[in-house]
Amino acid sequence: MIREPRPPAVLIVNPNAGRVARTERDEVIAALRSRFDIDAYATTARDTGISLAASAVDAGAALVIAYGGDGHVNEVANGVAGSSSTLAVIPGGTMDVFARALGIPLDPHAAINHLWERREAEPRSVPLGVMDDRYFTFSAGCGFDAEAAERVERYVPAKRRFGQLFFYWSAFRVLAGTYRHRAPSMTMKGDFGEVDVSMAIASNAGPYAYIGHRAVEIAPDVRLEEGIDIFALRSMRIEALPVYAWRCLVSGDLVHHRDAFYASDLEWFEIRADTPFSRHVDGEPLPSARSARFSVARDALRVIA
Repeated sequence: MIREPRPPAVLIVNPNAGRVARTERDEVIAALRSRFDIDAYATTARDTGISLAASAVDAGAALVIAYGGDGHVNEVANGVAGSSSTLAVIPGGTMDVFARALGIPLDPHAAINHLWERREAEPRSVPLGVMDDRYFTFSAGCGFDAEAAERVERYVPAKRRFGQLFFYWSAFRVLAGTYRHRAPSMTMKGDFGEVDVSMAIASNAGPYAYIGHRAVEIAPDVRLEEGIDIFALRSMRIEALPVYAWRCLVSGDLVHHRDAFYASDLEWFEIRADTPFSRHVDGEPLPSARSARFSVARDALRVIA
C-alpha cells in the first residue's frame, strides 16, 4: 500500500499561549505532523511570529499554520498578509476571536480535522484592518482598552490562570485607578467629521471579545468582508460601568448609549492627541503614539476557513 505524501506546511507555535499546557501542545503538534510534512518553529519574544512567518513566505511556503491565541495569530497574519501563501489557524488562546469569526472549531484537534478537510479547497480571501503599518484581524484600540491590554501582558501568569476574566478585571482596575480616561483626550477625524473621545476601538470582525461562550458586542454591524467599524466613548464614567456591561453582554446596544459614538463600514479614519496614548492590535500592545491612522486592506489575507 502506497501512502499518500503529506502536504508541506510551516507551523509557528506560541509556547506561552494562554490556555495550552505543554502536554496538550505536544499532542496537537504530533497530530499535525501525522497529517502534514511540518517544519515547526516557536516564537521566542513579542513580534518574532512576524519575522518567522515572513521568512516562511520568502522560502516559498504554501501553507503557514499559526497555533496560539489572537495575539500570536496577529503576528503570523502580519508576516503572511499580501503574499500568495495561505494562513491556517489552530486555536490555542484565551478568546480566539478571529478563529471564531472564521468558523474554525475551538478544540485544536477538531480544528486540525477541519483544516485537513479543507486543505484542497479554495482559500478564503479576507480583508484586514490596518493601524499605521500594522495589520489587525479583528480589533485595534486606542486609549483605555489598550491600557487594559498592556496590564494583562504585564501579568502573564494571572492571564493563564484566570483567562478571560483577568482582562475584564484589568479593565476595571485601569478605569478605577485613573481619571485620565473619564474625559475626552483624543480627537477622531473621518468622513463622519470630528469627535472628541476618551477611548476608541476599530473592528474588522466581531464580536470584540467573549466571556465564556457569551459574545461582548460593541460593533453590531461589523462584517468581515466590509469596511472597518469604529466604536468610541466620548467619556467614561465609572458609575456607568454596570450599564456598559449590561449593554455589551445582554442587550447588545451599547452603541446607543449617550456616551457612545459608532460608525460602520469605513474606509479610513484617524486619531490624534496632544499627549501619547496607548495602542493595541488584537490585544497585543504597541508603542504609545500621538496619532494613529486606520484603514482597510481588501483581500489582504488568504486563509483556510
